[in-house]
Amino acid sequence: MPTPRKVEIVDDLTDKMERMQLAVVADYRGFSMAELTALRSKLRENGAEMVVAKNTLLRLAARNTGRETIEPLLEGPTAITFAYDNISKVAKILLDASNKPVKPLVLRGGLLGSSLIPADGLENVTKLPTREEALAQVLGGISAPVSGVVGVLNAAVSNVVYTLQARIDQMQPASDAA
Repeated sequence: MPTPRKVEIVDDLTDKMERMQLAVVADYRGFSMAELTALRSKLRENGAEMVVAKNTLLRLAARNTGRETIEPLLEGPTAITFAYDNISKVAKILLDASNKPVKPLVLRGGLLGSSLIPADGLENVTKLPTREEALAQVLGGISAPVSGVVGVLNAAVSNVVYTLQARIDQMQPASDAA
């Protein structure tokens, strides 16, 4: 029978797993508590959080959310980072931590949405546009055709005005002569 505390932890992990856009699993052995705290702080500033949890509880949360594909990564001491917003920035922070010359963070892989990605696939995640960049690209794609339509309508109105002005100019000398 699970304890109320474990049920609460699984519920919390399930919530995080439902909301995440990216989850990265790592082995944190070798990291000092100060280094882990500094990394967690940097991740939190970028819309992510790192949790150290028991693999059995993470497996239950994964099954609750239909993301069982993460289960092969859940072996040994596990720290899992949940990224909710800026996934490319979070992936870069974790890659930087894994490239430290002394005591690197060992990345095992993760989930992008519900797709399993290997540790070396995180490099590709860093190349994804941020949310703001993606929105700017979408708005740019929408506004370009609208700008074209406005330009065409503006040109048509201008042509009518120029034609009327030319006709007025033609008639003007005739009325001045009379």
